Amino acid sequence: MKNSLLYIVLILVLCSSCSKKTYSALYQDNLVLEPNDTKYYLPKNLLKFEIIYTLNEPRYQKGDVNRVLKVQPTKITIEDPIVITKLSVPDTSRVFVIQGKQLSDARFVDMELDSENAALEKITNTSVENKGSKTHDYSSFTTSHLETKMYDAVTELKNKLPEIVSKKEAERSLKTMSFYKSQLKILNEDFQPYIKQYKVRYTVVIDPLQLYYEDGNWSSIEGDNIYHSIFPEHIFEDKGDLTDIVTVKITKPKRSSLDELLNKEPVEGIIYRNNSPLNIEIALNDYTISKETFSLTQSETFKTISAKRFETEEPTSILLFKPKSSTNIADAIPDFLESVEFLDFDSDKISEVSQTAIKNKYEEKLKSIDSLIQSLKAHKATL
Repeated sequence: MKNSLLYIVLILVLCSSCSKKTYSALYQDNLVLEPNDTKYYLPKNLLKFEIIYTLNEPRYQKGDVNRVLKVQPTKITIEDPIVITKLSVPDTSRVFVIQGKQLSDARFVDMELDSENAALEKITNTSVENKGSKTHDYSSFTTSHLETKMYDAVTELKNKLPEIVSKKEAERSLKTMSFYKSQLKILNEDFQPYIKQYKVRYTVVIDPLQLYYEDGNWSSIEGDNIYHSIFPEHIFEDKGDLTDIVTVKITKPKRSSLDELLNKEPVEGIIYRNNSPLNIEIALNDYTISKETFSLTQSETFKTISAKRFETEEPTSILLFKPKSSTNIADAIPDFLESVEFLDFDSDKISEVSQTAIKNKYEEKLKSIDSLIQSLKAHKATL
């Protein structure tokens, strides 16, 4: 009897000792849970891209008339900084469980479906100013194909002037240049072209380590790199021609293994993933506009940390997500999401600036044609 009591006391002591320690494990169907055991998710990182597209609509003024100039379709470009935000959300591909001494609820991220409750970390604010001067050559948005062909003919004739060997050929060239000059005046003086701009914010959220084949977003793998292309022309159907493509290049990380955790009983402490740097490169067309280093939690190594040390860490240094019993969080957090927002934008200043720039370009072309006409007259006199 005395030995039986001693055995019972020993078991109670051991149970008491175990209940004062914290253990964690990868949750599996054969794992028996106690009522107070806590399931949790580790984080993974999504990338949110906010891209503002500028619609450059050619228009003209003729007296009191102000209309769309249908010499070219509206060109859609990227002229504003691209904002990239790293989002930390639950990685629902694996569930972990805490047994023994539990953590306080304050150590878990709120799992309400409101996306604003997700932990956010701003990575970078890129600039596209170095992509080239095409963006602000407003005349390129209003120059018709006919006008382009005419001015190409002017340039060609200027280079071949010495090849004109007869007065008849020189006279024909003079008439052609005079006709081109009159057409150029009609297109630019009579119609007074300018650009009216509209702004649209396109937001897309992706898991950078997943491959996508969506409208306007697709992925590929080349060697150790993953490439994501962002070209949402489907949102601009019948609104113009999208000309700029954003490419995201990510160095593919080595996947960590869970074998040791899968083959063991619950381990003392909290299973988490550490952070290590990863390279990301953003390109706009053929121009690299940003090179950054940051971490993706879903690509890191699994480790354990003691509950005591974990409680002293900053809440944002190691994130744990506690699922709500009434919420199927796996269905609530998609790996791909996009939205479109039309922005309030005052285009009056751009309209004024563009009209002046287009006029200056026109006067430059006119001077070139006048110079060629004078050269033709002088050359004709020598024949």
